[in-house]
Amino acid sequence: MQSQAGATGVLAGAVLADSTERPIADAEVALPALRLRTRSDSMGVFTLRGVTAGRHVVVVRAIGYGDLSMPVLFRRGETLTIDVLLTAPAQRLSPVDVVAPKASGNNPRIAEFDERRKIGFGEFLTQEDFAKAEGRNMLNVLTSRIPGVRIVGTGRRTLVSSRGVISFSRSQCPIRVIFDGIPDAAPLDLDSIEPSTIAAAEYYTPATLPAQFNFGGNSPCGTLLLWSRW
Repeated sequence: MQSQAGATGVLAGAVLADSTERPIADAEVALPALRLRTRSDSMGVFTLRGVTAGRHVVVVRAIGYGDLSMPVLFRRGETLTIDVLLTAPAQRLSPVDVVAPKASGNNPRIAEFDERRKIGFGEFLTQEDFAKAEGRNMLNVLTSRIPGVRIVGTGRRTLVSSRGVISFSRSQCPIRVIFDGIPDAAPLDLDSIEPSTIAAAEYYTPATLPAQFNFGGNSPCGTLLLWSRW
């Protein structure tokens, strides 16, 4: 009969700062339902043993960063390796008399885009940014403006991230695309989109994605929102 120790799994990985991927030391990594917890070392590395099979919620906390909770599925005796990216809360600054240019176009959702851009989480591109990219490919525009994303594939190319919360392959972590508020059921061919037709774009890591765009659970590799001009 297999021992109980052999039946349990291991959760291992590293806790990193989202903006720089700098290791975060002394972060708490816990599975509250199992009463298991540990702390990351000076390199951000952690190991949590004794994880039983099933779906559990991992909670990660560190001073100076927002808490992060995410579901993880363990199989019997599995060793699961993840990267956890924590985001520092935006600093509140004194009001100044500077008005940022608004995204334009006739899409009624652009006003909401501008409000989220004021809060400051995520990466944001306005229609002005896309107008400057006239003649360039959409994927190339996005990768030149959004840190931590890149293109893979030679035929139908895909946008991926190496900075997802959970990445079993750092080199290929596909990003979810939501077009005009609708999740892309069949992967959208970003190469086919003309930048001049886009009024705005916003990109979020799993830790910063606004709740209204969490369709059936956060994408572990990040989410790109595209808003058309019409």
